Amino acid sequence: MNVSRWIRSAAMAVTVGLLLVAGALFVTVGTARADAIPDKLAVPSDPEGNKACLECHSKNETMTRNGQSISVHVDTEAYNNSVHGIISCVRCHAEAGPEHAKDPKKPLDLPVGRDLKVLKSEGCVKCHAGVYEQSYNETFHGVAVRHGDTRAATCVDCHGVHNILPSRNPESMVSKANVVQTCGTAGCHVDPPKGFAEGTEHFIVSKKETSPGLHLLYKAFMALILFDTMKDGPIVMFELLRRLQQK
Repeated sequence: MNVSRWIRSAAMAVTVGLLLVAGALFVTVGTARADAIPDKLAVPSDPEGNKACLECHSKNETMTRNGQSISVHVDTEAYNNSVHGIISCVRCHAEAGPEHAKDPKKPLDLPVGRDLKVLKSEGCVKCHAGVYEQSYNETFHGVAVRHGDTRAATCVDCHGVHNILPSRNPESMVSKANVVQTCGTAGCHVDPPKGFAEGTEHFIVSKKETSPGLHLLYKAFMALILFDTMKDGPIVMFELLRRLQQK
């Protein structure tokens, strides 16, 4: 077999392979990952020991960590009225174990600032797994955070920390009345256009039940990608073959 025939055969094989891969993605990606979504959240633990935590953390005090002065204050009323008021503090603060109880002033092995936000947001998936975790990881925010972007929103940037409320609550940071203001916090989205924050955040386009309209649009784009691969893929491969033959 001469070189030109070998290159032509290889080009055809690669083209067929690309078509098969694109077809497989179109058929399977819409349902494969969504099957693991649980029907409900994990059952939280009882709020044991919160009173002892709040005896110190309800005070307006600060501490120094990694050379920075940080507040250790927790608004007791806001926390008790939040969605997390029914769970124990150690559910999110595993670092506050027996050693911390014995010596509260001993520095904890925790980062500060942005790194702390990322660390604590990673812990949210202990309860909020499934659709919440997957949908966030597929958004621009989730992808940017994984790649080290220091501006992209984490869970706590949007939902808060000790004052988290359901989105249907008018006081929630992510309620329809407040979400635009929340998105503009710290200069993230300054002067957003009208309708900027409308729609649903936690959905998976590959799962029809979460957002039928976007799922249909997702399928249309997948079909367009498949069509474009079938149409233009061979053209590119044969053009490359032609140029190699000329040389």
